[in-house]
Amino acid sequence: MGDWHKVELQEDIDFLMETYGGFHDSCIVSLSFQSGAFVDNDMVMHFGGPNERILSVICQSQWEPKTIELQFSGLRQMHIVGWQDNYLCLILDAYLAFHNGLLPGSPDRVIVWSDTDCFDINKIDNSIAEPADTYIVANELRWRILQENPHDRDNQFL
Repeated sequence: MGDWHKVELQEDIDFLMETYGGFHDSCIVSLSFQSGAFVDNDMVMHFGGPNERILSVICQSQWEPKTIELQFSGLRQMHIVGWQDNYLCLILDAYLAFHNGLLPGSPDRVIVWSDTDCFDINKIDNSIAEPADTYIVANELRWRILQENPHDRDNQFL
């Protein structure tokens, strides 16, 4: 697997978007969420800290590199769109930006990713409607390129 790249500066966003072609002609393949919460052997519930809320997103592109993993830690909000009538799940170009003061609490700056470059953070609407956009808001983001294991289709990524 590739090395992790942290996204801390605008230059890091630019590097990710350049490396992965702005997510042009890509799609979300899978998502995995860890809340950081658990119940111990004494039946006591633990809630974990903010950075234990981790969302991993696997995307694939019709271009090289083909497969990438985005890992959002300190997950604040997400809106994942599944099937939509008359719409494909194709990402033409993605949105990725830092925002200050978007949500209360710490940290003040969050990172926002969306499956459309037309995403407008000021027009988020939580009503159930189509078409809709997938978006993720988190404290931090890191990413890496994944290499496929051609001999194992069930466990497709190393």
